[in-house]
Amino acid sequence: MTTFLAVTLVLAPATIVVADGLGPIYTIPAPEPGVENDYQDTYRVLANNDADVDPASITYDGYFQNDYPYGPTVLNARSQSPSQTLRYAGTQDLYIREVSSFNAIPYRDEWLRYSDANSYQKTQFLLVHGNNTYDGPTSVDGKWFVRITNQYGEWRPVYNADVRWDPAQEEHYVVNPDEALIHDAEYGNTIDRNLHAAGQYMRYAQDSERVAVPMMNGRELYPTSSGASMPRKWGQSDFDTVRDSWVGINHVFGSVWYRGSYVSGGAPTRGAYVPYDHRAVAPPDYSYVDQCRINHIHRRTHTHDNSTHTHTSTHWHYHDRTKWVEYDILSSSAEVMSVRLDAPGFDGDSEWNQFGPETWIAIDDPSSRPLEYPRGEYTLTATLEVTTEAKTRWGITSSRCSEWTQSSTDSYTHTTSYSVPVTITDYDSPNLNVTVAHIDGAGDDRLILKWDGDQDLPADPWTQIRLDINGKTIYVDSPWRFYGIARNDEVEVRTLSSSSTYDVTHTHNDRWPAIYHYETSVANVTMAFPQRNAEYQRWGWITTVDSQVTARLAGEPLPAGVNDPDNDAPTELYRQHVVTVNSNDLDTGETVQVTGVGNPYGANLDDAQIEAYSKPYAQTVLRLMETTRSPTGEDHEGTLILTNTSDGFLEGKAITVVQGDGTRWTVTTDAEGRAPITWDGMTVRAYYEGDVWDTGPDDPYYKGDSIIYMLPPGEVTFSPIGTVGAYISAAIDDTLIFVEWIALGIFALWYVRMRRRTSKHGGGKKA
Repeated sequence: MTTFLAVTLVLAPATIVVADGLGPIYTIPAPEPGVENDYQDTYRVLANNDADVDPASITYDGYFQNDYPYGPTVLNARSQSPSQTLRYAGTQDLYIREVSSFNAIPYRDEWLRYSDANSYQKTQFLLVHGNNTYDGPTSVDGKWFVRITNQYGEWRPVYNADVRWDPAQEEHYVVNPDEALIHDAEYGNTIDRNLHAAGQYMRYAQDSERVAVPMMNGRELYPTSSGASMPRKWGQSDFDTVRDSWVGINHVFGSVWYRGSYVSGGAPTRGAYVPYDHRAVAPPDYSYVDQCRINHIHRRTHTHDNSTHTHTSTHWHYHDRTKWVEYDILSSSAEVMSVRLDAPGFDGDSEWNQFGPETWIAIDDPSSRPLEYPRGEYTLTATLEVTTEAKTRWGITSSRCSEWTQSSTDSYTHTTSYSVPVTITDYDSPNLNVTVAHIDGAGDDRLILKWDGDQDLPADPWTQIRLDINGKTIYVDSPWRFYGIARNDEVEVRTLSSSSTYDVTHTHNDRWPAIYHYETSVANVTMAFPQRNAEYQRWGWITTVDSQVTARLAGEPLPAGVNDPDNDAPTELYRQHVVTVNSNDLDTGETVQVTGVGNPYGANLDDAQIEAYSKPYAQTVLRLMETTRSPTGEDHEGTLILTNTSDGFLEGKAITVVQGDGTRWTVTTDAEGRAPITWDGMTVRAYYEGDVWDTGPDDPYYKGDSIIYMLPPGEVTFSPIGTVGAYISAAIDDTLIFVEWIALGIFALWYVRMRRRTSKHGGGKKA
């Protein structure tokens, strides 16, 4: 999702620009070597569903001039500065390839003297010229880009470097090491970010007067509930003393959200961040006035007939009285009582243990060993219990009626829970095997990669294969991409009398950070030379020959705002994939090394799961023998014979035949490497494309061969213009190989000369 600013956004010191729907975009400070700067919003790399700024709308005055990626970009924080990270986060969506509980995010500049560089850091001097794509700081004289690289190839720019040439060492050097400054960074990480987010939302967890509720698009991220019902006096209905209680699961360690479930590879220890909050409310005090009834007796005495009589009469007097009740919350506390990972039929240990206020880990407490779960579908449930202690005082007051007062103190409990589905897979992809066959040639090596096993994310995924062929480094990348997704955009703070709403932020140590987790996108398997400066890297390109697909995966639904076009099309997971590696060397005798096969959870495949071998191309020889030429120009006959260089016959090989008019067909060699053919016209071309798939390290891998056969002129009758014209037309339509055009040219030249001689000779006779 792209938001176009109405005016040019100038990122300059002390400037804050606000775009509709974006919130503040903070400045990237101009370069001030030696001054540390904090960067706002750098944690937007974990909020790819936020709106993006169009890079074309930004004028930038900072450490680099034009380093704006176009399209989704892999996040490599250790080789990016804080200003780059902020710029990337503001303009594009960034993904990671490996799920980890620890991903570094730069947030503050750090300046180091060049003289303090470590011994393993090497200095690169890049000449400044118009074709540079790198646009970092230049040397004092403006002629050189200077940067420091570490043992991993990650680089940092050097400012204020005075570059000189050392004729004795025949190399450049920095003459002012105490004044030249290396631009580095201080880093946060995603573990700290998750702990910070959970801790901030639990700030009021034991404060019964207010609650902070995460919100997304106006709805509660974690549904709130009320309970802890207490009875009330004087005929009032029961009252819930707990309001807006919630418990959530922010993120599951070493997992990503994929097709409606967290997929966890273990990392290798499983765990989760579980925040919670609640609010406690006492019932309002209550009173009402009724009347008490007092029986009033009247006695009247009189004498009659010397007898005294007493007459009694009664009536009721009614007096006002007040029935009242007062309620007070004496205490209120919330506690996560349980975090469990359960599945139907699972009889193992489901109960996780708490490590800190918000962290729960699937670990056996006495032994400190990770709990083991077989592959399968589970439900992770966090249960919160909120207990309130309430005091009730009630009684009657009246000037004439009886008065009394009573009190009681009681506890009331409310339980609520939150669940997420979790798919458990193995940490180290044990059922996946990778075979790499390297076919050694001169400048056109071939690679055949084979995967055995289910490569889908909930099964045995892989993330990258690194291959090295005598200095040619090749990366094979899996389709898995993981985007950090902000799960809430606001927080609503509720009290008894009011509520306030605050936007979430993406700043180091902010008050209301966005809660996030990783969601999965799928792309396609790619093979390429690394796109970075590597000192000994031989450059080249890769062309696909063929592939066998084991599964096609539909795109994964992504939140609005995440723009990854590669996720839209079905993704192909290969059973086999064959490519030709073209490079600028003609070396043979090379071998392949597989230097790493990892999976998205940070594990490497075991050596037993990886097979890699090299072998040379086996040459083939294709011949056309036993030809029988037809005088009509049609139905010529011949036999194609395919052998190796030792004249061994090659059986079952498909050979493509193309005759002069462009008609093509395929024949297959028999046990003696023979395949009879019949064709029309002056020429016939046959070619064997060579092997595509490989059968093992001990079997030969045959290279292709081709021939072109032309009937000698004079042996057949044909129309010169028609036949040659048809051949030329067919050749153009069929895009014949270059050698055929040479042969055609020789033939055409010979034919024209012969026609000229014939014409001249004939003309002489007539003279």
